[in-house]
Amino acid sequence: MPIPSPSVIGLPPEIENPECLGINKEPAHATLMPYGSSAEALTCDRRASSFCRDLNGDWRFHWVPTPDHRPTEFYREDYDDSRWATIPVPANWQVEGYGTPYYRNWGYTIQKDFPRVMTEPPAEYTAHAERNPVGSYRRNFEVPAEWSGRRIMVTFAGVDSAFYLWINGRQVGYSTNSRNAAEFDITDFVSSGQNLMAVEVYTYCAGSYLEDQDMWRLSGIFRDVTIWSQPTVHIRDYFVHADLDSAYRDGMLRVVATVRNKSGQPTQARRLTLTLHDLSGGDVEDGAASVDLPAIPAGEERQVTIELVVAAPRHWTAETPELYTALLTLQDSEESSGEILACRVGFRTIEIRGRLFCINGVPIKVKGANRHEHWPDSGHVVSEERMRRDLEVLKQANCNHVRTCHYSDDPRWYELCDEWGIYLCAEANVECHGYMNVLDREPTYKKAIVDRNVANVESFKNHASVIMWSLGNECGPGENFAAAHDAIKRIDPDRPTHFESFPRGEGNPADVDSQMYMDANGIIAVAQDTKFTRPYYYCEYAHAMNNSMGSLGEMVDEMDRWPGIMGGAIWEWMD
Repeated sequence: MPIPSPSVIGLPPEIENPECLGINKEPAHATLMPYGSSAEALTCDRRASSFCRDLNGDWRFHWVPTPDHRPTEFYREDYDDSRWATIPVPANWQVEGYGTPYYRNWGYTIQKDFPRVMTEPPAEYTAHAERNPVGSYRRNFEVPAEWSGRRIMVTFAGVDSAFYLWINGRQVGYSTNSRNAAEFDITDFVSSGQNLMAVEVYTYCAGSYLEDQDMWRLSGIFRDVTIWSQPTVHIRDYFVHADLDSAYRDGMLRVVATVRNKSGQPTQARRLTLTLHDLSGGDVEDGAASVDLPAIPAGEERQVTIELVVAAPRHWTAETPELYTALLTLQDSEESSGEILACRVGFRTIEIRGRLFCINGVPIKVKGANRHEHWPDSGHVVSEERMRRDLEVLKQANCNHVRTCHYSDDPRWYELCDEWGIYLCAEANVECHGYMNVLDREPTYKKAIVDRNVANVESFKNHASVIMWSLGNECGPGENFAAAHDAIKRIDPDRPTHFESFPRGEGNPADVDSQMYMDANGIIAVAQDTKFTRPYYYCEYAHAMNNSMGSLGEMVDEMDRWPGIMGGAIWEWMD
């Protein structure tokens, strides 16, 4: 799709177009990485793959308070950036001294005027002077010669809030949605050896009206940037279903893989093989199966399914987070190693029996917190070391649950929750609190609300820790979220869903009822009310910002006392 050239000083039209979610972006898929060998794949260390290169580090950086002051030709190969400063990537530029950090519970830090973001606000607003700041980034990177003949991809794991990408002076694409991966195929824009990447980041876009979360509002490239490569015929996506049989004894492993042919000619027939390994790398008995894949026409893709019965696997729960490793190998001949993907697998079954929420046939209570990705000295940049520290303290507090308020987290977080044993309510990057009961039914925002939910599910569907999808937070129950719920269920009909804005009881399309901020007597009333027929979830309770969580003991006692109360998440975790 061609990209209109931005005017010399004007705002690019995509910034205020709520239906333009990206240009030349790859479709959302499971977090994945090809590996160079089975031994490499068994580590499941995506960023250490021989087919991956890290682009984190110091980038050249230029900041302006308004779009009309941005350097419009900064992406050119002959542009002189020698007088620019450098900024670390990942980072929020406010933390690095550029612009003003905002904290706001709900309501926008610009003049409310959707989908426009340049409307003049009151003079006392910081945004009156800082009218949509723009950060311009540049860096050189190398494409290894040994990747010749492979497709070259770049993935931005998180950019707040919208950005344009150029490679070697040519415009590649555009993305909005700050907290789901933006991925581009840059094969036709790069060459072996040194290349130039330029990124233009806008603080506000039409999508900012869906990002009204109670948190510090910060900007920039705040998650990892990587380039990686894949064969021209590759596994674009895969969905691992690792359930238990009706007796909760044997494992039923089913993998649905989508294979895409990005070459210019039909493929040969291929074979897709699934092997299951324990965490030491050993083979699981009878843990292998293959399926033949017929030729695929140029530019098309096909789905295939592989199934395995695994005798008496160890069960995954929050208390026993037992994991295996599944390898997927796509071969075009017996001699070729082909493409190898890997992921951790936890065998567990999620069921709702009336008002009981069950894992592996056992009713559970979820007890935990809403967790923002935030640290005081690094903003929204959270290192793996700090993720592990969060998990350590959560476990010390006898927590088994986190709600990812109110967006998709860094992909590494879900992997660590699989490892540590955390029940996740995985929430999409949608909160339009300042336009409650408006954008949830505004036709021009339907596409974005559905897309953000689809990206959340597609990205994290293979994680044992994800036991429930959440459509977002504090938006209203309108038809845009009914459409998002339908889209989730088409992708993953088995996991339960949650959305607090939906009506409780009869008429709730989600699988659990949900509410915020009730006292102990309110919990008792809900538990005894016969009109409620599904598990009841306290997605936020015991408000813990600058106070002492009054009556926490009484509320937890009532959650434990009543089977239909599945538990909840305190607002909030150490922000």
